[in-house]
Amino acid sequence: LGVMCGFGAGAWLGAAEAPTKLVSAGISPMVISLGMVVGVFLARWTAPTLIQGTSYVLDDVRQAPHLVIWAIVAGCMWSVANTLTIFAIRDIGLSIAFPLWNSNSFLGIFWGFLLFNELRGAGARRWMGVIGGALVMFIGAVMLAWASSSQAPAGHAWRGVLAAIGAGALWGTMYIPYRKAYLTGMNPLSFVTFFAVGELGMMGSLAVVYSGGFAPLAQQLAAAKPVMFWLLAGGFIWVVGDLLQQYAAKYIGISRGIPVSN
Repeated sequence: LGVMCGFGAGAWLGAAEAPTKLVSAGISPMVISLGMVVGVFLARWTAPTLIQGTSYVLDDVRQAPHLVIWAIVAGCMWSVANTLTIFAIRDIGLSIAFPLWNSNSFLGIFWGFLLFNELRGAGARRWMGVIGGALVMFIGAVMLAWASSSQAPAGHAWRGVLAAIGAGALWGTMYIPYRKAYLTGMNPLSFVTFFAVGELGMMGSLAVVYSGGFAPLAQQLAAAKPVMFWLLAGGFIWVVGDLLQQYAAKYIGISRGIPVSN
């Protein structure tokens, strides 16, 4: 079930990135990221409720209230990483940036082994499968990064590469709170509910500061109104993929769940 959730997550998470190409039309990366995060927030407070009802959140919080902080921190990290991906897409394109930020597979393997005892005692076949698969993705990402130096706008290629790698580093580390919460017993549907609070708070703050205040941000949001539906839809689609990825992390660990979903 964990492997199936991982493959399903890959399909939904990949599709959710399509609206970010709107950055090529001149829309601010902050507006795009904020629109997606609002879509994510709406989806996280509706989809889990439809699946499990509202009382499950309070029950989980009573059992492990300290995990709420972990969920909010993870949401803050996600918002910064998602914003970096949009800058990367602007500078080097989606097809090159996407494999680069999937370098988070290596961090997932490392943190899973170091902090959660994943893969300890595993046979050589499993180690070869996990490390070998991640290594193939990494080599492909390096080749794409090299190719981007001649295809991207002059002086911007490596800035985009660094943004994509930074996003991968944040996303790879973000899974530590995921795994900690699930080992403690928190339901993934409860975790993502508070995760969304961190996302929206961090992204709102970033957008206001980067845009120079509330008034300039409001003007940019008004200008992006014709495409706002697609940004919200991208956030909603991302939530479906993330829920599947959360169950993959719960059932097979982050050292296997992240590479499979990537």
